[in-house]
Amino acid sequence: MCTTRPASRSVPNARLGVIAMCVACTILARLPSAAHAQQQTAPSREAGFPVLATETPVAAATMFLRSVRAIRWDAAAALLHPSTTGRFAMVVRLMIEPDTTGRVSEYFTGGGPGRLREMAPAEIFETAVDRTIADMPGLMHAVFDRDDAIIGLVMEGPDSAHVVYRTLARISGAAPEVKVMTVGRTPDGWRVMWSDELEVIEAALRGAARAVR
Repeated sequence: MCTTRPASRSVPNARLGVIAMCVACTILARLPSAAHAQQQTAPSREAGFPVLATETPVAAATMFLRSVRAIRWDAAAALLHPSTTGRFAMVVRLMIEPDTTGRVSEYFTGGGPGRLREMAPAEIFETAVDRTIADMPGLMHAVFDRDDAIIGLVMEGPDSAHVVYRTLARISGAAPEVKVMTVGRTPDGWRVMWSDELEVIEAALRGAARAVR
């Protein structure tokens, strides 16, 4: 069963080991072919993203990673689970409300405190992340300047799954890292519930709010 948010902000090392072991034995044969993966492109706000692009957990994870690496926050927001966009909207709201100067609201939303009430959760995510990342070029490069490869999948019931992926920063001497992304099924297809990228983004938002005050 899907939960409104992951139990923790990152997958414990022990659990990651179990997931990786399961992947090697049961899932690799189910991964889409390279030709099929190449046919998928980042979704656009104008055209909407095709349902087929998120009909599987792996497809949703692939699309999300491509959107993040392409710095397409509108596409990334569209691929997030409603509980995740709701979480980010709450984080932004809790940073804006205590600020009496209005600077935090202006920074994250481009308007006064009332602007937040006019925005949908996905729009809050897109706008706040776009403004924050643009002011942090080092972080921006750390987020998007990477090569990713999906290496496995572990299902947790019919509506929740963990996608295992290997990511490598495009810098000399970088070592590949194995990470786990949690995805959940929705009526519109699979959506991303949590990932390492989202954890980094949330920390960046909180840091930006402290700097703006």
